[in-house]
Amino acid sequence: MTTGVTLPAELPAGDARPAGMHALRRLGRPLTAGVVIAAALLLPGLTLADTGVAFDCAASPPLEKVVASADLVFIGTVTETSGDRRSATVTVTEVWRGDVPSPVTVNGGLDPATTTEDDRIFDVGVRYLFVPVQLDGLSNGLVVDSGCSSTVPWTEDLAWLRPPEVGRPLTGTTSRAGPFASLGWLAMPLATAGLIGGGTFVLALFVARRRDA
Repeated sequence: MTTGVTLPAELPAGDARPAGMHALRRLGRPLTAGVVIAAALLLPGLTLADTGVAFDCAASPPLEKVVASADLVFIGTVTETSGDRRSATVTVTEVWRGDVPSPVTVNGGLDPATTTEDDRIFDVGVRYLFVPVQLDGLSNGLVVDSGCSSTVPWTEDLAWLRPPEVGRPLTGTTSRAGPFASLGWLAMPLATAGLIGGGTFVLALFVARRRDA
């Protein structure tokens, strides 16, 4: 006896899943590959940004060549940081090239208040071999560094780079010109005032003698 109900034939094994599942499966492979590629590109960048290492630094010459030709090279220990560790107060212990006061402020970028991918960050208590990139503010006890510079944490493995003569930091002043170096702009007005005052005094003395005569 038949019931009049026709049962569907068994689907082939290859068609056991609905068509939508096949579409998702085909779509999932390129999506997975895209996620992997994006992670490979982004994660190193995030790591570099967090550590202050620049993304686009050009290849630097060997450290020994940089140390031998740089305008300023010194060893110092970071005693304090600010600006998310992008500005450091450094106690200088050795000066290899140039003149530098102690303590000196080393900024890891042009503006400690603004974060860029090329900024260098510092750790309190760490001793560095500093090779700053900009010395324009040295007269005010400030130098600028960068994540692209040759500055590195000091280790005894770098001792062979130490020059035969090592200097000491300037103390009590920010330059060899002395504590009144910043008053140099007064030199010309003071000299002019001195000449006028001296001339007036001589003239007055001459007139007084003529009267006495």
